[in-house]
Amino acid sequence: MATFYIIHSKSTNAFYTGSSTNFEMQFEQHKNGHFPKGFKSSATDWVTYFLIHDIEIDTANRIVKHVKKNKSQEFFESLKADPTIAEKLVAELTPESSR
Repeated sequence: MATFYIIHSKSTNAFYTGSSTNFEMQFEQHKNGHFPKGFKSSATDWVTYFLIHDIEIDTANRIVKHVKKNKSQEFFESLKADPTIAEKLVAELTPESSR
């Protein structure tokens, strides 16, 4: 199973969205600058902003793609404030073959 995640860096005021089958390891890599050519690699103060756990990796990847299209702080805040939005995303973006 996988996790869709949004992390935030206060120092750069940046959000990053991703998916992983091992979120804890991936998050530590973000915090330790493991991705030197990656998005906002200079930030080391990443904090967990929003998570959807225990979903199929295909669903997590589809949510990442959808969220990146709608990427805005307002959208992220609405995801965090209203859990039904996340439930709808999972329901809408889960491939038919996984249902």
